[in-house]
Amino acid sequence: MKDSYPSIQSFYKREVQGEKEPPPDASSAKAGDGFTEEELSDAIDPLSRRWNPEREYEEMSISQLIPGPRAVTFVGRIVNLASFFGIVPKQPKAAGLQSLIVKDDSAAISIKLYFARDQYPLKLGQLLSFWTVFISDTSKIGRSVVSTVTVCANMFPGRVTSDHIMIHTTGSTDGICHTPLEYKKNEPLPGLMTLDAWLKSGHDGVVDAKILVCVKSLGAKKTIKRKDGGESDLAEVGLFDHTGDARMTLWNSQIDSCKEWQPGVTILLLSNPGYKTLFSGKGSVGFAHQTMIDVEPDFPDADWLRKFAAGKMKKESLKVVWPEGVWDFEAAEYGVVRMLFTLAELDRWVRSDGTQTFTGMINVTIMEMSLVSLHRRNMLMCSEWYAFFLSGSSL
Repeated sequence: MKDSYPSIQSFYKREVQGEKEPPPDASSAKAGDGFTEEELSDAIDPLSRRWNPEREYEEMSISQLIPGPRAVTFVGRIVNLASFFGIVPKQPKAAGLQSLIVKDDSAAISIKLYFARDQYPLKLGQLLSFWTVFISDTSKIGRSVVSTVTVCANMFPGRVTSDHIMIHTTGSTDGICHTPLEYKKNEPLPGLMTLDAWLKSGHDGVVDAKILVCVKSLGAKKTIKRKDGGESDLAEVGLFDHTGDARMTLWNSQIDSCKEWQPGVTILLLSNPGYKTLFSGKGSVGFAHQTMIDVEPDFPDADWLRKFAAGKMKKESLKVVWPEGVWDFEAAEYGVVRMLFTLAELDRWVRSDGTQTFTGMINVTIMEMSLVSLHRRNMLMCSEWYAFFLSGSSL
């Protein structure tokens, strides 16, 4: 019988594993996910991360953008803004997206800007710089809602390292990208009409209609309940020109934009505005998905409206002359018998002795009026202001 040959395993000695002592802080150590604190911070807040591009980006205007793969950078101002929260099928890592229309002096582009956790602090009229490596054609994907918007881009700065945005906040960029689209020097802006003409008939069937208005008033933010049980925030902005006035409603993320607007000063150019009929039957301006709002546009018609608004606000803010022979101003404010009261003084006098009668003046600002509810509660005041009689409910 032949001798058996040794197996391969016999040439290797079996290793005896000794018992390893655990590190002293092994019980308190937590397993990491492989990312550093800086990487996590960059993904959550992409605007604060240091961005070192790996390629050269070609600087272009929006009108020069061509659909296809190409590393490009461009600047523009936000003229339309809407935010959407929830899972996005194309970007499952995103917490939502912000839909933008951005324009410069030559053209406009539609941008879907995804965010990982918090939405970007964007406002209408802000100047942004974009870096991306791909531009799409809106006509091929069915996203074109504005005739002047022919290209679009999808960007996710928190996840895609080739995408980046920068928000300009310095005053040196205030004069950039303020010229309206389709404007030609010494020629009227196509589609521009007065506010009164647009409210009467211009909103119906006029393609690319535009209205130039000035901010008249800024309403407080209100919260309403939707039919699906959710809540939405809204704020009403009063608008006017030399022919009439109207209201415009801003929703949710759009409200922050109007906080920097000044009544009687800020000029807005609305392209393709929406139309809505109020319960009173009067028409109002709506912010539709195809609407573009240029904040402080730069062209001759805007300069004229700016001067008109300044003159109108000056006339409306003139101080009413104190009637001579009726009220002694010095005695009313500093005399022994007071005639100029504060609300706190009136409240104290009435509560101390409700039967006494006294005459005087109060200097107040009426913030809100609810005549029906006040009438039902018998809380209307009866007084006389410069010979104009104001009646009450039960006084």
